Amino acid sequence: MDKQELIQGFSDIAKEKNIDRTEIGTILEELFKSLIERQYGSAENCDVIVNIERGELEIYQNKEVVEEVENLGTEISMKDAQKIEPDMQLGDLFVDVIDPTSFGRRLIVAAKQYLSQQIRDIEKKHTFENYFNRVGEVVIGDVRQVNRDSIHIHIEQSELRMPR
Repeated sequence: MDKQELIQGFSDIAKEKNIDRTEIGTILEELFKSLIERQYGSAENCDVIVNIERGELEIYQNKEVVEEVENLGTEISMKDAQKIEPDMQLGDLFVDVIDPTSFGRRLIVAAKQYLSQQIRDIEKKHTFENYFNRVGEVVIGDVRQVNRDSIHIHIEQSELRMPR
């Protein structure tokens, strides 16, 4: 799966769940920063750029060129940097491109859980905002379930629980 298919999949989820594209872009940036943090230990020297409209996802990791590497997450040896860019000098900033498909299966499962939780939170927020503005209004719904302590009612796209 390439990056464009990945972004298209997220865009389809956003459309299906009525989530704004900018919101899904922000969620994806946070998601990939958390994946980077888990894999490399820190995401403070990383930049994640998500463009939903164009279907682009770019992840950059900034590393300082040093003689001897002490921290793999923030430093790269001069020898390794010069293999990729021959004009690199000590103290320069080396920009490493991270392929999002390089994250392991365990991290992808964690990302899926994180994304699902964020989508649920946004859906809750939208539902709350929708019905908060309708306080005092009479709405019509279908009773789906009656329990001893509550009644479940289906109104529009929401399943609501009303205490007895």
